[in-house]
Amino acid sequence: MKKSLIIASLLAATMTSGFALAGDRGGDRDGCDRSHGKMRDYSGMMGSHKGMKDMMSREYTADQIQTLTEARLIMMGNPNLKVGKVTSTDSGYSVAIVTQDNSLVETKAVAKNGMPEEMYEKILERKEKREKMKADKS
Repeated sequence: MKKSLIIASLLAATMTSGFALAGDRGGDRDGCDRSHGKMRDYSGMMGSHKGMKDMMSREYTADQIQTLTEARLIMMGNPNLKVGKVTSTDSGYSVAIVTQDNSLVETKAVAKNGMPEEMYEKILERKEKREKMKADKS
């Protein structure tokens, strides 16, 4: 159990460190952009559309979702919270966040790829709109 928590913590820390590693992207300390016509990299944390596509198609097991959620709770820094029951739903998983004495704090809806379900649905909606716009142009 400890090994999986450590691995999940490292994975979560690696995924969130993109902002820290991005650094100054060619701007001046006074906020002025002086890139002088050079192409600037606005690819963000994912690196490319391929990275987002891979993330959207990923599917985790209930045990993996529990491990990822435990890592997120560790990163939040509240030792009074822990992961309760993880149950499978039609669209993903329902994850109970509880206190150390097992009192329910909240229940989170998580997609099969580990994203919050609401975020996952919004991304799918935007994708459908883009595809419809492309089809309308043809």
